[in-house]
Amino acid sequence: MSKKKCLLCAVLALFVVLALIASTQLFGGSGKAKEPAGAMERVEEPIQCRLWFWGEDEAPGITDFLIETARLYGEQNPDVVWEVTHVDIDQIYTGFYAAVEAKDAPELHILWGGVMGLEPAWAGHLSPISDYVSEETLSHIYPETRAEGYWNGKQWLVPLYLDPWLFAINKDVWRKSGLNPDRLPKTWNEFVAALEKIKAAGFTPWGFGIKDGFYGGWFPSALQYQCYDSATDYHRAVVGDEKLTDPKHSTWWFLIQELRDKGLFNPDVNSLSLAEGQDLFFTGNVGVFYDVQPRIAAAVREMGEDKIDVMIAPVPCDGKLKGKLPIPAIDVSIPKVAKYKEEAGRFLEYFLSSERQNALYEQTGTFPATDWVKKDIMKSAVDRKIWEWVNNNASMTYVWNHPGAFEEAVYAITQEFFAGKVDAEGAARKYEAAAEKWRSENPEAVKNFKIWVEEGFPFMQ
Repeated sequence: MSKKKCLLCAVLALFVVLALIASTQLFGGSGKAKEPAGAMERVEEPIQCRLWFWGEDEAPGITDFLIETARLYGEQNPDVVWEVTHVDIDQIYTGFYAAVEAKDAPELHILWGGVMGLEPAWAGHLSPISDYVSEETLSHIYPETRAEGYWNGKQWLVPLYLDPWLFAINKDVWRKSGLNPDRLPKTWNEFVAALEKIKAAGFTPWGFGIKDGFYGGWFPSALQYQCYDSATDYHRAVVGDEKLTDPKHSTWWFLIQELRDKGLFNPDVNSLSLAEGQDLFFTGNVGVFYDVQPRIAAAVREMGEDKIDVMIAPVPCDGKLKGKLPIPAIDVSIPKVAKYKEEAGRFLEYFLSSERQNALYEQTGTFPATDWVKKDIMKSAVDRKIWEWVNNNASMTYVWNHPGAFEEAVYAITQEFFAGKVDAEGAARKYEAAAEKWRSENPEAVKNFKIWVEEGFPFMQ
């Protein structure tokens, strides 16, 4: 072949190669026209996650805080959008079970702590949070609070915010009653004598309402737990190893009978709801009320720091928990049918971080349930005192350590008690009868509960 023909062949081959390259660029090798460059960079829609919670009623500002937290998280994770929804208190459990039944539960759902939060786990409706949140993060939750969501080697609940239960006093009422509010009672007899002086001065010693029954569970959380060495003491009575009529477990009934018989409560307790009874303190005519830290913080803001102090009622018991502060929490769970459980864990890691936990207190005045928040940022003398108790003198919460059936039984029994239909001894017998009924009807729950009794909590050693 001549050199001229070889050169022509080479030129033709070059044209073929260039044409193939052009075709590949135009059609992407698929035979179809290639989309513009911008279309190749299309980003998928962010996943949609949901948080259903309750708390605005007692912790004002928590809604805005969670919305802000979701926004900040989204800025760091643009592939995720968190929708934050506040639910009514009477929809917490009905809404949870309806969402589970429909297989449309949110990634994070509010539940009460303790047994009432663990019962859905026992029924197979929750995923362990410890499968999605690191032990390093969980280790910052106060052990006494963490224990109320821990079962069978797994963490099932984590706190949205801390809910310490304690007494607040109106210092003006105490002064006008001839009492020194800077020297609070140290014994039960001194406590009763102080309430009697407040009554004699024309004020309501201890204000509350029992119309809806709820406050019935608050009395043992104020008084009974101090008779125990640990939550396990009460757990033994729940499962029937001991009787709720035993003096160790029935002390609280006799303490409130003494106060009832001496008229040291407002006389209309049966006519007032829980909320109405608690509001009495804000009128300025009540000596003491028992409530959670967020509500007490609200009293400090509304009535003035100079008028409010806090105390733990002294009781005639000698358990190792005597004088300690119950520190339950409002908790969240990961429903088993939730679509994005891993993302729920990542969000909780962010929520439980030092930055967000400090912001929770600074923006709402509500205590986080972790040790990230330091005493030097406390807003008031009352908060500093509570901080000391939370960090150095914490305890179990009675009401979170029994099944919902026990709680409902207490509601009805205390209503009868304040209507004068039953005395302390009879009330304790009714409570034990309700416990026996629950045990006989729920053998599997008793079995699950016994795991709580026997396993202990490794993070509290």
